[in-house]
Amino acid sequence: MSQMVESNRNKFELVESDQRLNDVCQELYPEKLLALDTEFVRTNTFYGQLGLIQLSAAQTCYLIDPIKVNAWDTFCEIFCEPTRLVILHSASEDLNLLATSLNIMPSRLFDSQIAGAFLGLGFSLSYQALVQLILGQHVEKDVTRSNWLARPLSKRQLRYAADDVYYLPALEENLRKQLILENKFDWFEDECLSLLKTSEGFEDPSNWETSYSQISGSWKLTTEHLECLQQLCYWREAQARQRNKPKSWIAKDSDLLTMSVIIGDSNHISIKTLMEETKIDKRFLSSDGEEIIEKLSNSRYELKPIEKGLLNYPLSSSSRKILKQCQERASEVANKLSISPELLARKRLLQKIVKDYEYSGTLIWPNEFSSWRKEVLNDSLAQIFSS
Repeated sequence: MSQMVESNRNKFELVESDQRLNDVCQELYPEKLLALDTEFVRTNTFYGQLGLIQLSAAQTCYLIDPIKVNAWDTFCEIFCEPTRLVILHSASEDLNLLATSLNIMPSRLFDSQIAGAFLGLGFSLSYQALVQLILGQHVEKDVTRSNWLARPLSKRQLRYAADDVYYLPALEENLRKQLILENKFDWFEDECLSLLKTSEGFEDPSNWETSYSQISGSWKLTTEHLECLQQLCYWREAQARQRNKPKSWIAKDSDLLTMSVIIGDSNHISIKTLMEETKIDKRFLSSDGEEIIEKLSNSRYELKPIEKGLLNYPLSSSSRKILKQCQERASEVANKLSISPELLARKRLLQKIVKDYEYSGTLIWPNEFSSWRKEVLNDSLAQIFSS
């Protein structure tokens, strides 16, 4: 049974059956645009637990209840249809959630938060702030953190959920026109495509092979200890997904770092030796220590070689000066283009350029620097490194 509810600004329908979802999707099939949002809970799990999918099209918001709906084929078909544009705000979490829950990814994406950053409105502007700024409408946000898995959902939750997607089509129309007017639409499309590619790789095990580089202090380790840390981090990535628990619940970063120093490339480490180390969580060792030792001693994962250039080691004083120059130059370019400076060149990426230059003596553009970034920054940064 579905119910249509009228709110102050829009009408929305709660979709709670397979048949009704199928009918809605058939009705929406001719639509070229779908605006979408999700509500989820992720407090004690690795994967977010889907609580609601909001779909806005043809002047109506459809609130799809994933706890009551089981047949998703038609929804997945319209969502992934190659010519259809899916509008989201701050899409990365929603994309990961939909990929892991329903195994779907849109073919074309319009992220209104990214559009706002290209127009100089702020790097991570909230949906509420963007709606207020562009459309002059107020959106409540006081039930954002409520329990979206509890049933029944309250009328307040439903109205909030509908509002959270209702304005996306109007935002898309307004922001698209402005991006085209400022000759930034191609850059914007490139950025959205890059986000889709990144989201597609979320569950790719080859991407877990460099997770060691995110551990604070890993830059201090020798190659042998880094190889051990790489094994431990890869094991944790796999276990977090297998058990569906947060990575920090599986093992703390500090424990993995300490273990990698003790074990190194040894094949004869004992649980007793690890237990004697006071800095390692004994509960973690009791539950997983033997399995880890077995893995490290007999059948280590076959992983790619260590890339020290990925490590977050401190820059030399001369490199810090170069980094500051890069940040200042990137900020100047961003201001001239009326683009959010963080969108154009995050500090992390500029640090990577400086590090790579330290290693190689050459200006190397990271993969994250898509063609549009390189296009607008190349001349400015090249001057710094050639001076």
